[in-house]
Amino acid sequence: MTGEGNEMTPSIAKVNGTGIAYRVEGTGPPLVLVMGYRLSSLAWPAAFVEALASQFTVITMDNRGTGRSDKPVQGYALANMARDVCGLLDELEIPRAHLLGYSMGGAIAQEFVRQFPKRVLSLILCATMCGGAEATYANAPVVRVMRDLDGLSPEQVARQIWKVTYAPSYLMQNQQIVEEQMRREIALPTPLHAADLQFQAFAEFDGSKSLPEVRCPTLVLTGDLDDLIPPLNSIMMTKRIPGAKLIVLPGAGHRVLWERPEECSNHISRFLVSADPEPVATAAAEGHHVTRPKASDAFSPLLEMFTTWSLAMTRVGFESLTKARQSMMVGSASRFGDGKPVILVAPWLGSDLALHPLSSWLKAIGYRPVTAGLPVNFEDTASLHSLSSVIRETTKRVGRKAVLITHSVGMTQALRTAESHDRWISDVVVLDAVHRPRTKGPRTHFISTGWFVLQSIFELPRILRGIGIELLSKPDTNPALGEVEFTAEEHSP
Repeated sequence: MTGEGNEMTPSIAKVNGTGIAYRVEGTGPPLVLVMGYRLSSLAWPAAFVEALASQFTVITMDNRGTGRSDKPVQGYALANMARDVCGLLDELEIPRAHLLGYSMGGAIAQEFVRQFPKRVLSLILCATMCGGAEATYANAPVVRVMRDLDGLSPEQVARQIWKVTYAPSYLMQNQQIVEEQMRREIALPTPLHAADLQFQAFAEFDGSKSLPEVRCPTLVLTGDLDDLIPPLNSIMMTKRIPGAKLIVLPGAGHRVLWERPEECSNHISRFLVSADPEPVATAAAEGHHVTRPKASDAFSPLLEMFTTWSLAMTRVGFESLTKARQSMMVGSASRFGDGKPVILVAPWLGSDLALHPLSSWLKAIGYRPVTAGLPVNFEDTASLHSLSSVIRETTKRVGRKAVLITHSVGMTQALRTAESHDRWISDVVVLDAVHRPRTKGPRTHFISTGWFVLQSIFELPRILRGIGIELLSKPDTNPALGEVEFTAEEHSP
């Protein structure tokens, strides 16, 4: 085995085209810990890692986009992140290892087992899910907590998220420990674009069909108060994975490893020591007694948008939107947004009302829609100045270029506006386009139906999906002008 690191000075390996930071601690059989959404390896509870390192060689890594690893704008599909793990094992010359995945890291671990089954000695899935039609998703308020992060400082993000990741009683009784943990985690904050792309990848993940093919010893561990990834997911996975063992800790939330590090490390150590490295050929596990599993609302926040629709639109759209939600969340047809900002422009009086369902729909499927307010009069200087302010403020808050969406009525003027703001606008989408003129400046996409028609609502995600992220560089303030200027950094999809 080659390459060692510690918490202060991680090693960097170039794997799968990306620099991945990692640390190696302890001696014994290799155990890889794969972290969850938006956290780096610094987030692992120290007591938990130390306990495992007393018996195993523990390898922790910063997933792409986090910690000291590279933070590209592509490659976040969980299947590809599993290849990051494999590349690191190759770098360390480790042919087989035990694998522990927490939360999103558990989905990455499932992908690793699917692609590289012969390289896994045993599998531990902690506070995670397999996705798919039978998964139990978090309810809408919890998802909003995890998604509405733009404009917040790393500390504000951490304080917002911990409300749904720690069990309420633990959070109340361990404020100092939680604060210290938070400081460790924000020492190397994850940029918003990386967090968005990780969320997108996890939202699209469906490993349910692969679970019956798992042949290594498997432990599934969760807390019964996990509102982010309800424990019903662990129960379902345990039934699908042959011979899997289930442990549900009563009174623990999503951060079960942090709340009960000693208990969890004991359970995991005993499992690893007893794990038979030979393939498991037993039938699916029997049902298990579970202490107070908590069922959560399985509906996606996607359906919240109907509260803003008129009754007539709801009746017309309900069936189509339900099907869209299923196709978005299940299998290879999954399509979830990458959080890019989308600016909606109403070109005539009354058209702004049509923006509400469109805005709700785009937000529900993973984008950041912003309406320009009242209808924009492209001939009025004050109106154009207001639109310009919306464009600049939105892109500054999110840190990347925006997509401008307008109707063909205001197409000519909107294209001119986008051209003059090409430092902040990457693409323009024109709805109800009768003709398609040649354009220069930002890329232009045309949809032939207006935004009152459901077809355009389904066409938009396809177009937005094909538009890559273009980051804005760090702002430079010009004292003479008294305003912030940005320089765009372009990246291919």
